[in-house]
Amino acid sequence: MFNVPFKLREPNGLIVPKGPNFAWARTIRSEIDGTEICFKAPKHRPRRSNDKPIFPERYNNAKKTLLYRNYYDEGEAARGLADHWREADFFYHAWAFYGPWFTGAMAELDLSFNLIKVINYPKNVSLFHPRTLELVIGDYLTNLYSHHLSETRGGIQVFKAPINWQPLHHLPVNAARLEVVSEDFSPHRTIKHLLFFPIADDQMARLIFYPTRFKGLPRAEQDKLVSVQPMYDLMDNIINSIQLTLSPEAQAQKDAALAGMEDTSLVQNYAPLKWDKLDEEEKIKILANENK
Repeated sequence: MFNVPFKLREPNGLIVPKGPNFAWARTIRSEIDGTEICFKAPKHRPRRSNDKPIFPERYNNAKKTLLYRNYYDEGEAARGLADHWREADFFYHAWAFYGPWFTGAMAELDLSFNLIKVINYPKNVSLFHPRTLELVIGDYLTNLYSHHLSETRGGIQVFKAPINWQPLHHLPVNAARLEVVSEDFSPHRTIKHLLFFPIADDQMARLIFYPTRFKGLPRAEQDKLVSVQPMYDLMDNIINSIQLTLSPEAQAQKDAALAGMEDTSLVQNYAPLKWDKLDEEEKIKILANENK
């Protein structure tokens, strides 16, 4: 075992950790059935060396070269969830953020970029249609988070989503980013940031940014010690760098889905989904007792 001869020191006050320089970010290009996704991302530099990156192939065929996995199981069926998703890994990188000299890694930003194929929806639905995309995003969040209920707190849902729903306008398709926020009592200290946009009638891109800080404290306490802003800046730079060029077939699907619509935009406000059976007054009482 290798021992470092210097003891890491504890910093005082708020630390603004430093991560990769986005000016040196590489351009990633990949085509899926002729639709090109292009974005910039720094070189993979995780905190741990066994954290391996995933790179997309330059050219992909959704039916042949992409492995869409089925994660549907008996537990999801028992909870009444439909079998709607097949997921393919597309890109994964992580970036460590460091404090001043001899303070070590303070935070890390992970990006998991997957391609999602939707199944078992009506045949005529298209993810290019704004109402369909909103519905499918809600179903996807329900699939991921609805079963997280606190057994010791009357069944309060552990996660709130979507929070800070934000339609994006720099792509040639509807796109939205949002946050998934855990309740203060949860051991999940990180706010996840998700981005969705369609690439075909039945396929969408899903990005999850996962900024973590290496302090086992509530978020309010961590905010006093380590700033998340450098990770948020990197996340925003990556999102803003995304470019999408639809294939002729995908463009035709989009045109058909939006034909006759005067307003093709997403809703500006998307209320958090309710997965528990408690009314707001009951939740407030339970959380108030939690904080006594």
